[in-house]
Amino acid sequence: MKLSLAILVASALLSAPGIGAAAETEPPANEVRLTESQTKLIQLAVAAPKAGRLAEPLVLNGEVTADQDRTITILPRAPGIVRDVKGRLGQTVQPGAELAVIESSAAAESESAFLAAQSRFALAKAQATREEGLWRKGISAQQDYLVARQAASEAEATLQAAERKLQVLGLSPPSLQDKARGPIRLPVLAPFAGTLIERQVAVGDQVTDASPLFRLSDLNTVWAIASVFERDIGRIAIGQTASVTVPAYPGRQFEGKVTWIADVLDEKTRTLKIRIDLSNADRLLKPGSFARVTVTSSDPQDALLVPTDAIQQQGNETIVFVDEGNGLFKRQVVQVGARTRDAAAIVGGLQEGQKVVTNGAFALLSELEKSSFAGGD
Repeated sequence: MKLSLAILVASALLSAPGIGAAAETEPPANEVRLTESQTKLIQLAVAAPKAGRLAEPLVLNGEVTADQDRTITILPRAPGIVRDVKGRLGQTVQPGAELAVIESSAAAESESAFLAAQSRFALAKAQATREEGLWRKGISAQQDYLVARQAASEAEATLQAAERKLQVLGLSPPSLQDKARGPIRLPVLAPFAGTLIERQVAVGDQVTDASPLFRLSDLNTVWAIASVFERDIGRIAIGQTASVTVPAYPGRQFEGKVTWIADVLDEKTRTLKIRIDLSNADRLLKPGSFARVTVTSSDPQDALLVPTDAIQQQGNETIVFVDEGNGLFKRQVVQVGARTRDAAAIVGGLQEGQKVVTNGAFALLSELEKSSFAGGD
């Protein structure tokens, strides 16, 4: 589109009065002179750059994932047979909600082991007390008392271990008067509020204590994991503001901050992973979605800001056209820092107060190159 415009403008300029006159009236090769009518023809506009700061955004590809700090795999507390499944895929549950029920002989065995340990400890404790009394009366040797006391201590330790095992299973220790039971039904409970994002269990399944049953995630916050090319690593820092867009909501931006930067590059892609934490109270962000992540620099440069259209490329040089007055526009090499879609930061080559061409610069560049080509002939 710009090339077609340049051809039309160049044709108009060649046919306009004053262009193509004698060589002695032509400006130097780094200048373009236009009449008032030619300026209007190409709708040329000029403006003075404004001092300011421009943060160049870094656009990255990424993916929305669940918050791994609030995502867990729920396992059975004991092996057994699944007798009931109440948790449904996609269901939102509260802490303590019953998700499944497992009938476990192993839990019954743990309970029986506790009762046996409790009985042995009671017997060993009574024996130690008896031996202490005999020793103090001089009837038995001290060694017999020490052996009995050691046996009582070991029995107590065994009892405590059996009790802790029951606590892990979520069972209350029975008393000596309780009888050993058959298979015990253990509920599988949600440890915190969240959404069941995976379900891998059905009624009748035989499970071990390492069998994954559900995957639970708190989706009120999610992560965006983005990949940073090696050349851009220096532009990323913890705490930077980032905005995320997803294909499902192209007109909406989700704001967050960079909270983690990997220490090792991916060997295959030569990129570095970063994480942006995002609030997701309305549950619009879905783990697994493609994400476009825009990270804003936390340390923008002081510069003179001009519209992007004012910046032109000629060979290896970046230039602007400075308004010298009376229809004369001078080519000037500049150094450009940060850029966005609408603006560019001039960090060198331009003085505050100089006016640059903000609309029509491409047409001037085309005319300048045409004049240089003609001069070379």
